Amino acid sequence: MSSSNTCPVSLQDGIDALTDAVARLGLTFLIERDFDRLVRFLESRGSFANPSFDPRRSRLGPEDFWLAAVDADGAIVATSAEKVIETEDLSEEMATGRIWYEGGFARAFGVERIPTLPVSTRLYGRLSHSGSTYVVPAHRRSGLGMFLPWLSRALSFRNAGCLANTGFVRQSLADTPVPVRSYGYAHVEKCLDGWFPPQGGSEILYLCWITAEEFRAKLATLPEHPRHPVPLPVARRPRPVPVAVRVTPAG
Repeated sequence: MSSSNTCPVSLQDGIDALTDAVARLGLTFLIERDFDRLVRFLESRGSFANPSFDPRRSRLGPEDFWLAAVDADGAIVATSAEKVIETEDLSEEMATGRIWYEGGFARAFGVERIPTLPVSTRLYGRLSHSGSTYVVPAHRRSGLGMFLPWLSRALSFRNAGCLANTGFVRQSLADTPVPVRSYGYAHVEKCLDGWFPPQGGSEILYLCWITAEEFRAKLATLPEHPRHPVPLPVARRPRPVPVAVRVTPAG
């Protein structure tokens, strides 16, 4: 897995900065583990619940969570979800569909595996997977579509010790700056161009990914973000500790 040369900052500094950015919008973020509630919210907004985060389709564990940005009335205005996986090769999780469905495509669609495209790096070990990012229309262009994915990713790296974070986007989004600029990924690679059982037809998908080290370097660029700059906490200089000095008279 590759790394960045940009000087990184701590995950906690990034979490604090992004939390403050959400607060400046007059909102609060909550860490939720009731994924049924996430599905109900997304369906109530006419949005699609990613099967990776739908407990009817995927197994979810105690380290999996989603963020809800809520307004002063307690209404959810934005979401972003994270799932922790352990794998020998993420490409195998894609080919078998296990990244989306418990039991994979075999159980959900009667298809053992599908052809996928090779990506530049074998992603393996303890990974986090992101998705179900949604912002209600009234709060779009506010920065929430950036703040919540970065925040959920920072929490998964800090709390679960994941080595890398992943996500998928369709070609319509991959052709825009969103995966890199808004979602903060370092790599966007075509991973599927063909039959996709959930669609019942052809689909083009891109794998987005970033290592923990690259993400910490990305956090350092938050103040220079082209659309939604986020100031980082000012480093505090350690206060000098008084030291008793004994002066011995000369002579």
